[in-house]
Amino acid sequence: MAKVPKRCVNLDWLEVYCLEDSQRYPCDADYFRRQGYFVRERDYGTRQYAQAFTIEDEHGDPWIEVRRAPKSGDTDYSGYVPESCNLRLVNRYCYANDPIQQLTNFMLLHGYIFKKIFRIDICYDFVKFDSGDDPEKFARRYIARQYRKVNQAKLSLVGDDTWADFSWQSLKWGNEKSMVSTKMYDKTLEIKANKTDKPYIKYAWWECGLVDHPIELYKLDDKGKKTYPHVWRVEFCMKSKARNWIVIEWQGGKKVKKKRLPHYLSMFDSKDKLWQRFEELAFHYFSFRKKEYKNVEAFMTQATKGEKANGITLEVKRKYDCPEKVLFKYNFNREFHQLDQLPKETKKNNEEAILRRRLIHYQEHHMDPKIRTACQTILDNLTRDEWLGLCEHRSQFEYEILQRALARKLAGDDGSVCEIIQELRELLKDGAIF
Repeated sequence: MAKVPKRCVNLDWLEVYCLEDSQRYPCDADYFRRQGYFVRERDYGTRQYAQAFTIEDEHGDPWIEVRRAPKSGDTDYSGYVPESCNLRLVNRYCYANDPIQQLTNFMLLHGYIFKKIFRIDICYDFVKFDSGDDPEKFARRYIARQYRKVNQAKLSLVGDDTWADFSWQSLKWGNEKSMVSTKMYDKTLEIKANKTDKPYIKYAWWECGLVDHPIELYKLDDKGKKTYPHVWRVEFCMKSKARNWIVIEWQGGKKVKKKRLPHYLSMFDSKDKLWQRFEELAFHYFSFRKKEYKNVEAFMTQATKGEKANGITLEVKRKYDCPEKVLFKYNFNREFHQLDQLPKETKKNNEEAILRRRLIHYQEHHMDPKIRTACQTILDNLTRDEWLGLCEHRSQFEYEILQRALARKLAGDDGSVCEIIQELRELLKDGAIF
């Protein structure tokens, strides 16, 4: 029996957003040096973070990149807090057998609190599609409009358009704000054109049987002759908007949403899970159909007779009425998932905060006591309205309970907030608190 080659599926990017442990804060470069790590600092940070440095492995190679000290960490409006940071496993270690475990162990060791996946990329390298189609020929037919893609209508094509030739290097679907973007390109050409060699990717090809030599990248045919195949890549980039993986059931040919699984690192912690996620993403985001028309026979009949169209125009069929172009073979004998995104964030209304700042400024710089009192009255009412927003029924009764509960907590009361509120409810009910 012929040996079934392994799927060459890997992570190509792994980055999380988390919070530093309050007991260890700040987890800066000096903190990690004290823990015995070698750290390489950058002279500048990023747009979001003031500090950026790389922790090296025992061989002096980059291992984990840290971005910390948010520039707007002192404001709630930005969404960051002083403990906010991003951790990224460098590209080389993403191709290891246990990238998720490495990053998770590092976070546990240093007390990081995981908040969400900031970005994670899954890539699949292959020479031919499961259907036997050649990737380059398929892409050319797609560019020639023989096929149409389902989902992700935004297309970016990178290549060269010269007088002698039209060539391209990659196709990308989705935009920068998309929850998922899809990319297809010739990875062999990219590696040759890239000045920085990536031997760990070549080793992954050799290990999965795509090439027979991890340096020269040749493959021996049945007669022992060297051939140099082009390895192609389909890659999915998932951004921080991703929230859940919805389990799908097929019932009577229809997809039925069953339950949700959180978009956590545990969804990607083995090669089998990586291939499952790739299948699910490809099924939804790498789906193509052959473009067909409704009245093509009548139109062609008139054309062969040399007659004019007489008002007959080609009408494109609905996409789901057109035949599917099968490229990958999916295993439907298991639970199938579909990625779901976070709800759109509503823009925070900061008009009230601006009003507060202006009232405080006006109060501090005005000498008339009546005007200062009026400013304070408005500020007190704004605060009271905020408190009422925390009350279920927005009543004065609940407002007084919360105010007194807060006063007792600030005074160092050992009871829980719930206990204090319940006690105050009883006192307010009897009037004994007054």
